[in-house]
Amino acid sequence: MGTLLALLALVAGLVLLLVVAGLVRLALVRRAHRRRVAGYAPEVVEQAGLFAVASDRQTQVRGIGSLLLGREHLAFVPLVAGRDVEVPREAITSATLSRTFMGRSTGADLLVVTWSRDGLADAAAFQVSDPAGWRDRLA
Repeated sequence: MGTLLALLALVAGLVLLLVVAGLVRLALVRRAHRRRVAGYAPEVVEQAGLFAVASDRQTQVRGIGSLLLGREHLAFVPLVAGRDVEVPREAITSATLSRTFMGRSTGADLLVVTWSRDGLADAAAFQVSDPAGWRDRLA
């Protein structure tokens, strides 16, 4: 009986240690994310989902993060470290709403932003709570 209690205490201690380590890791990820967002000096920030980036056809990675609009940039900063999608405002050629992008569809409107930089066109779709509001801000 004593061995069983000791084993249960050991397992409970390990579970508690893993939970605490996970919470610390989450806090560090969130703090780093806030710092990266603040670096853009945004005027508007909203939690968003990256649906897809057209030029990343081979490595389509969806993700959650923050969509932000500053004086000079529109940017998507993923919560988990990854490549930010950064678009100079003057490079944006259109902002539209669609339920499909790159052959995939969704049940809600997506904000689809297209831009041209150095003669190369690209586009990205974002899941935001008010896509029409974002479209109007970018118009």
